[in-house]
Amino acid sequence: MVGMTTAGDRTSQTEQGGTASLAPLPFCRAETYHAETMTHKDESLESVVANSSTDSSSTDSSSTDSNMDSSLWQQVVEAIERARVAQVAWNAQPLGKRLGIVRDLRLEIGRHPRPLAETVGREDLAQTLAAEVLPLADACRYLELHASALLRDRVVSTRGRPVWLWGTHVRLRREPFGVVLVIGPANYPLMLPGIQAIQAITAGNVVLIKPGHGGERAARGLVERAERAGLPPGVIQVLPESPQAASFAIQNGVDKVILTGSVGAGQAVSGQTARQGIPAVMELSGCDPLFALDDADPNLVSDCLVFGLTLNQSHTCIAPRRVFASDSMTTAILAKLLPKLQAHKPIVDFQRDTAKQPAAVLAQEERIIERIRAATAAGARLLTEAIEVIEGRPRLVRPAVLDGVRPEMEIVLADPFAPVVSFLRVGDPAEAVAAARACPLALGASIFGSPARCQQLADQLDAGVVVINDLIAATADPRVPFGGRRQSGYGVTRGAAGLEEMTQLKAIVSARPWFRPHLQRPTPVDADVLEQLIRIEHAANGLAKLRSSFRMLSKSWAQIQFRKSP
Repeated sequence: MVGMTTAGDRTSQTEQGGTASLAPLPFCRAETYHAETMTHKDESLESVVANSSTDSSSTDSSSTDSNMDSSLWQQVVEAIERARVAQVAWNAQPLGKRLGIVRDLRLEIGRHPRPLAETVGREDLAQTLAAEVLPLADACRYLELHASALLRDRVVSTRGRPVWLWGTHVRLRREPFGVVLVIGPANYPLMLPGIQAIQAITAGNVVLIKPGHGGERAARGLVERAERAGLPPGVIQVLPESPQAASFAIQNGVDKVILTGSVGAGQAVSGQTARQGIPAVMELSGCDPLFALDDADPNLVSDCLVFGLTLNQSHTCIAPRRVFASDSMTTAILAKLLPKLQAHKPIVDFQRDTAKQPAAVLAQEERIIERIRAATAAGARLLTEAIEVIEGRPRLVRPAVLDGVRPEMEIVLADPFAPVVSFLRVGDPAEAVAAARACPLALGASIFGSPARCQQLADQLDAGVVVINDLIAATADPRVPFGGRRQSGYGVTRGAAGLEEMTQLKAIVSARPWFRPHLQRPTPVDADVLEQLIRIEHAANGLAKLRSSFRMLSKSWAQIQFRKSP
């Protein structure tokens, strides 16, 4: 059967020169993180914490576990106390001084980008520099250029002010929340929480970063460089990686939560923040569609699919998961795509002992393989030799490309967070848009074809960000706000809207110093006066306004006379 071989078959092919030696799996941390969060969609955050522990399989607490929990609780409490003190002094600093530190951080990153990239622990250093360090530095420069204008007080135009409120003025002021908890992912442990943290401190907040699995070193590397650039201690602190640290921080009353993670993690954290009354931003899973119009370039589409299926092992929330195209375009894309993937190196090191892999990683991989098999059993075709049996266990060893997938199949209703892409053949763009909506996730999308037609289709898509004739890379532009819809989350990070998300808006209304009729003694003609006022303000034409004005003068005179009476 196409798509299923054994490890022995693979070894024989290698010995015969059919394939190259197999590279190690460089990004198992991201897979581990996702498995930990995705396996607990319907449980509370506390259950996620208990079940994601690698040291215990039971929620029963031993005295050692209790001591560890108590120690972590105290650690989080002390971090929040330090943050509260630091936030008062930090927010008192002029915005220009805060931005000066952001600038110095960017220059520090620019002087020594490689050591910062090495803190991520990814084997492909060039990929880390491109996907994490460069966007982080670019985001700093964006803030240097635009934060002052975005955060300054704004006087609202008097246009649209009601006549009866003439003399009042409105000023809008953006203020920090206070202590912001940034719950980072494991797949991009530097760029994602780093940009969110820097936006938060620019706005006058202080930050607690709870890194994803394996991300603590990168987070601490960023904080060390920020403090060398002049950031006062305590403005950004790094909590332990344990999900329980995030739970404890929320229980102790942080002022806002920013989460990047799976739908399951978002549901758990949203439940806790709702109970605590804490505002939050949820940047959650995607199952992103790619729309290839009939005038698209199949070679470009195939190149972008290879990129999306291999970048960071396809552990990217906006990686392409569903391709909507006509029969002829699908055939043309697959003719280009399959040879390119065949030439790409495998994603699993067969020489490693499967038994040594984290149980959560293997369990998540098994679920993905089950979905692939369910799709093929329902009529889809697996076009790549993606699954092999290693030490008695099926493993996903190459990107899985499925054709003939239908919108109701489970493989396209959730994010596999793995190198899996499904082709759904459609008759026209309208059918593609309707089929895409069958999935409850709405994070990103990409469209390929003539620019004019792509722009028209982009307006019809239910997605937080749409990229035309490319995917993933263009969203690193620091001007681009990023956020999902429906089950992919709410709120945004990055860009101008992301910076504003780190603030709470205050409206300051200056009332006129005289004429406050609402404080006057009621009269029998008040309703008549108000009736004419409404007619004056909202009449269809000038003549009607004039007539109501005369009536209002008459009723207002009656008001005055009544109030003069004893």
